[in-house]
Amino acid sequence: MKIFLSWSGERSRQVAESLKSWLPDVIQEIDPWVSTQDIAKGGRGIKEITHELAATDFGIVCITPENEASKWINFEAGSLAKQFEIAHVVPFLVDMKIADLTGPLSQFQATVGESRDDVRKLVEDINRSSTVRMVAEDRLERSFTRSWPELERAIQDIRRSPLREGVRNSVERSEAEMLEEILLLVRKQEYRQEDMEGKATQIKEKLSRGRRISEDEFIISSFEKIGWKVIRSSWGSGGVNITAQHPEGGGVSLSRDFIERIAKSLDRSVVVVERSGNVIIRSGPDFS
Repeated sequence: MKIFLSWSGERSRQVAESLKSWLPDVIQEIDPWVSTQDIAKGGRGIKEITHELAATDFGIVCITPENEASKWINFEAGSLAKQFEIAHVVPFLVDMKIADLTGPLSQFQATVGESRDDVRKLVEDINRSSTVRMVAEDRLERSFTRSWPELERAIQDIRRSPLREGVRNSVERSEAEMLEEILLLVRKQEYRQEDMEGKATQIKEKLSRGRRISEDEFIISSFEKIGWKVIRSSWGSGGVNITAQHPEGGGVSLSRDFIERIAKSLDRSVVVVERSGNVIIRSGPDFS
């Protein structure tokens, strides 16, 4: 199960890295991803972040008092919310109370990192949303009880660590990086303004290309999760044709629910075909 850990600022980074180390000790099937540790040197950070967001099952946004208003944090939380249900995006608060959250982040169900009960509830929610298999409740409780003191110490150390004078977000990403990721990630935002002359038309075309990149990555990742391989996708007015295959051949079928969820996420009809062109399944009322 892939968990995306979002951070911005020095203490937020420390929280994300602590969770990355701790979470698999509680639920072994968890595969946490944090950019500071999982992007290889020389790798294209934005491209890798985009890929991980597309493959994410659960998002944890690490919030401290100094980064709550961070543009990056609020943007990434919004991107995660577009990927899947809002219930699977959790602000993880350190040195803050839930009442301190304002703006877009306040719409999410937050976890107070210093609260044992809150963190246990978060672990239970992650376990329930697992796409692999759930851990039995008694086993999960024993694992959490054994591992909790380690995370508790790490959080207390982070709370005591001083900020450098005059530094609000010492590891804040740039607005240029944010813009690039917006072009790659925002798939479902509709361009509702009337066409304007000149630059406005050019901006619309660039945004459309950006959405297509992210939509294709979303399709590939979604099919990979259920063992299918996407050969190609072709886009037409109001719909997308996806050519896909399963390693075991034609004996394996796609569920109607899966295709409906893909169509809902893409905001358009979906038709899945074999290499031969035969329709496997389609979204909408006239399923094959």
